[in-house]
Amino acid sequence: MKDALLFQLKGAKAPLSGTILADGLGVTRAAVHKRIQKLRTAGHQIVGTNRVGYRWAGTTVSLNPEALKGGIVTEVFRFPVMGSTQDEAKALAVKGAGEGTLVMADRQSAGRGRLGRSWVSPIGGLWYSLILRPVLPPHRVPALTLVAALDWVEVLTARGVPAGVKWPNDVWAEGKKMAGILTEMSAETDRVQWVALGVGVNVNNRLPKSPAVPAAAVSSWTGPIALEKLLLEWVGRFSKSYPRFVRSGFASFRSNYEQVSVLRGTRVSFEGPEGRNAGRVLGVDNEGRLRVSTATGETTCSAGEVSLLRPLELKSAPGKGHEIP
Repeated sequence: MKDALLFQLKGAKAPLSGTILADGLGVTRAAVHKRIQKLRTAGHQIVGTNRVGYRWAGTTVSLNPEALKGGIVTEVFRFPVMGSTQDEAKALAVKGAGEGTLVMADRQSAGRGRLGRSWVSPIGGLWYSLILRPVLPPHRVPALTLVAALDWVEVLTARGVPAGVKWPNDVWAEGKKMAGILTEMSAETDRVQWVALGVGVNVNNRLPKSPAVPAAAVSSWTGPIALEKLLLEWVGRFSKSYPRFVRSGFASFRSNYEQVSVLRGTRVSFEGPEGRNAGRVLGVDNEGRLRVSTATGETTCSAGEVSLLRPLELKSAPGKGHEIP
């Protein structure tokens, strides 16, 4: 029914009423309405007018590879479905793919985030990986994740989405996870060979029913939105941020990052230089490490899990808090 209904709407020269659609498909009007809602969730713009009917107004799913070239993006590989854009980007990087190679998929069957966690990636979201070859020492690369996340927050807040960064690699909105970023690299002792920057953004897609962390989609605030246009906005920002980061490091992004941090001022449990600890988040330092005030003084966290502590857990042993992956 899904394809038949979409076919009818696309071919119609005028709006079709729910009754006409139901009769043509041999189903009830309620079934038509339910299917239309699913098509909208998948990214199809279907306009319904009372006492007139429904009309198809385009799709927010399709991405034109050629239109995405420009700025940092030099080459685009788009797949209707694949296991993981990150794995494909890494394989291309090993074979010598140039900086700016973008790998994207309409749907991932084996999307993943940090620590190998599964990332549900249905049609309607943005799932992509970008190959970079920065002239940097390896220890500076992790902060690139923060820069990419900050650029996404700026894209989304410009559209009215109350987005913020959740250190070290997520974009959140009203306590829900909207996007995640995974940075992997191949490097020698003193130089980076390549970086694969993987990004997943919930946009028009259906969200997981029982995620480990509550999920949110951009369209919850904007309505169905064109994926191509949204990604182009991020590419435009990152094309300026990336060379700035390579040239000057994270320090110049620090103030803006702290202003949109969802962790600043909160109590957290974290993995520090001396093991599991707890404290209040002060912000980030010039290298992008999390600054935390503990009972024994200020310390930094450069990697690992950071868990928010609920008020009743503040006197508990570190590590007992509510985990936010």
